[in-house]
Amino acid sequence: MKKMRIGLFLFWCAVSGVFGQTNDAAFFRISSPSNAVITQFDLMAGTITWSNGVAGVTNQLQRAYDLIGTSNWVDFVQLVSTGAVSSEKIIDLSPPEGMAYIPGGSFSMGDNLDGLSSAQPVHSVYVNGFYMGKTEVTKAQWDEVYKWAIANGYSFDHAGSGKASNHPVHTVSWYDVVKWCNARSEKENKTPCYNLSTWSCNYNANGYRLPTEAEWEKAARGNLSGKRFPWGDTIQHTRANYISSTSYSYDASSTRGDHPTYHDGVSPYTSPVGSFAPNGYGLYEMAGNEWEWCGDWYDGAYYGTSPSSNPRGASSGSRRVLRGGCYGNSANLCRAANRFFNRPGFAPRTVGFRVVLPPGQ
Repeated sequence: MKKMRIGLFLFWCAVSGVFGQTNDAAFFRISSPSNAVITQFDLMAGTITWSNGVAGVTNQLQRAYDLIGTSNWVDFVQLVSTGAVSSEKIIDLSPPEGMAYIPGGSFSMGDNLDGLSSAQPVHSVYVNGFYMGKTEVTKAQWDEVYKWAIANGYSFDHAGSGKASNHPVHTVSWYDVVKWCNARSEKENKTPCYNLSTWSCNYNANGYRLPTEAEWEKAARGNLSGKRFPWGDTIQHTRANYISSTSYSYDASSTRGDHPTYHDGVSPYTSPVGSFAPNGYGLYEMAGNEWEWCGDWYDGAYYGTSPSSNPRGASSGSRRVLRGGCYGNSANLCRAANRFFNRPGFAPRTVGFRVVLPPGQ
């Protein structure tokens, strides 16, 4: 794919609230086999328009925070042309509180880096834009909704725990979590997504839900393609709360074992949310700290038959998807492509979650 004309757009407003960066400027350019050219950027709507497109052709939008040299450009999102002129929402300067906008587009799901069979074959997946919680749901956030839910007719198998109010909630099952999502939706006058009799999800509702496995991986990669982690190919304790060892060549931490800051003798060894730098989409702790529930049923062979657009997992199963790894895992389980699973009634100290919302909020 060859690089074509460069469209530059300067954001003078709080980009730190959009991408999790301190910079107050961002620039975009488009790379396309059809000579696509950026023709317009609507800052208020967050949409970019490009022309000279060919329907069905994938274009690579790249971003930089300054124009010093050429190495500052990084892939941001793959955009598929719908015709000669196309538009796509790529940012939101006023997302729902505590959430980041993940732009719609295609990405390569899975990887071939380390022989992870359940993450193969690598395949292109298109995912609609959505909002995702910048952090894992904290104990304080859980408690606020939980108390409302109990007072309004909900019941839970587990009350949820947390090391502190600003640490991720844990000891919550998949069933507990989707009930909590429905309760939060009702509390905020949104339409709940889950049928609590069949546990099915209405993806057209405007309420809170768990991310699909594809949404989670797209968000975790933070616009980086083919990397092990949300920031690159190696991991260190300066990047994530996990157990470091010499067993993996890509574990480059200068400290080994449990995280030296958070292994304080009081289990669980979670870290406060937002303790590490965000990824390219402004999301924190997409590797380590706590495993995160996804909405999908797990199927180790699913990638071989997965739809190419908005996949939502197997139609049935006995185990739900978990992603991201936790404070008690080694580097291999914290990779962006790593897939894990457990029974939906499982509620250990090592599992939490984050939520998503559809666009248009």
